[in-house]
Amino acid sequence: MVFIGAHGLNEDWQSTTIEKTWQSFNSAPRSNGPSLKVISLRYPKMTVSQFFRNEVVGSDAVSATTVGVGFLNKEIRDARASCPSTRFVLAGYSEGAWIIDRYLRQKHDYNHRDVIGGVVLYGDPQADNGSKGQGLARRYGYGVSDPYIPDELGGRVKTFCYDHDPICGNGYESQSTDAQMRAALACSSDAECAHFRYATRGATEQGGRFLASKTFTEGAIDWQHRTYGLTCDGIVDKPVQVAVRNGKGVAKGSGLGGYDHWEVAVQETASGRLPRLGNVTAVLFSCSPQPSNFVNQELRVYREDGHEVGRTPSFDVSGLPPEYQPESLAVRDGRLAADVKFYGPEDNHSTGPSILRHVTWTWDGKRFVTHGAEPEAQVPKPVDLTQQAITVNGIGPVELGMSRAQAEKAVGAAIPEGPGGPDCTDLSIRGGPNGLLLRFAQDNLVAVYVLSSASTSISTASGIHLGSTRADVLRTYANEVTVGEDPDELIFEPAGSEFEGKVIKFHTTSDKVDSYIAGQREWAEFLPCGSD
Repeated sequence: MVFIGAHGLNEDWQSTTIEKTWQSFNSAPRSNGPSLKVISLRYPKMTVSQFFRNEVVGSDAVSATTVGVGFLNKEIRDARASCPSTRFVLAGYSEGAWIIDRYLRQKHDYNHRDVIGGVVLYGDPQADNGSKGQGLARRYGYGVSDPYIPDELGGRVKTFCYDHDPICGNGYESQSTDAQMRAALACSSDAECAHFRYATRGATEQGGRFLASKTFTEGAIDWQHRTYGLTCDGIVDKPVQVAVRNGKGVAKGSGLGGYDHWEVAVQETASGRLPRLGNVTAVLFSCSPQPSNFVNQELRVYREDGHEVGRTPSFDVSGLPPEYQPESLAVRDGRLAADVKFYGPEDNHSTGPSILRHVTWTWDGKRFVTHGAEPEAQVPKPVDLTQQAITVNGIGPVELGMSRAQAEKAVGAAIPEGPGGPDCTDLSIRGGPNGLLLRFAQDNLVAVYVLSSASTSISTASGIHLGSTRADVLRTYANEVTVGEDPDELIFEPAGSEFEGKVIKFHTTSDKVDSYIAGQREWAEFLPCGSD
């Protein structure tokens, strides 16, 4: 097994982001033990000014990545020449990520799926974040073709693009290419820019674990390419064999419960250890019987040798079945876990389910037992925080001092773990609102952070929102607002002993509010959590 790392702009062949990914990968528990070799590609260093010549991603950048692709191709070709069974994992940061995804689109004398176990990309200029924006290279149209990741790699590629990293473009969906470029140029001289935080906010640890999960635990089994026995969540009693390729398959023939065929997809996999079972992989399937207008989901668990342990029970609900949230699937703390949305009394097929529950399963020695799927009537509907006011004490029912579990209960939605630390983490609420972050320190809510990507419908109790003018803030808070050390910051500190130590800080650009944060003064800073 060969780990190949590709460095970013302004870096020699040594890269902190890649080095930390390697450390995380190399220290991961191994259920199978291939010998490891690490290679850092030594293509020439490229400066930011060379990359962004005349404030455009220009031909120098494209030429540099072409050189890097050549280096990568040579390393893989030479390794396979000496040992044809060699497999690889690839990690690329910034320019290195662009090099790797260009390489993955090329045609070679082998199938990528046969030799590449996993790929992790950080801050990729060619990233496609869907409705949230695109990387600068993609926006300038350099050698990009859809899909972003080649189909043959299936679920073996993980990308990281932090919010408001202008290089990979997450959060710049509503801005022009020129505006994103200006942000990237400013980022080049700002050590706190999101593009430089992948090595300090937990992404490298996650990236290394992801590569390990695809090689050490899943190495002998490609969960996107195998045959499964499925019941379409109990539509039939006897499992039907479905051959899955690139994560998708079709079941035909008899025994389909009266349907012509089933359309099946692998939605998510998660690996870890469970008591009594050891290393396992959970696979979440979607199954759409045809003809029909519904989709069932089925969760099955397999040992590391590929043999099935069992499936989780179908939910005992009347009416439409609940929906798993695929990205939440995990094996942790001795349990299988996932967020699941249930249909409430006022929900229907067109609106979808609205009641979010965090469900876990344990193995009792014979079967999986479900925990946390209480009847729908006992569960509140999620709170629409876009209609709740922000104050120095929090937002709506979410109050300072709450634990993450208490905040989840208050808002009726999950608040998944995210990058950050060691002192605090900025976490998003599952299902939004976009651009709203809850800042936790030692599992206590200490601030509410509104980014520039948030909706203007989110506002303070006094009506200040993104786009409000500097004059609006000064007039609204009058004698209780001061100018910070940074003249672009305005600080509202309400009078009264009950508000002591609590503030709302507004950051302005061109005399308009572009972000704000409310909560305890010591935590109400615009720097991302984990920054020095």
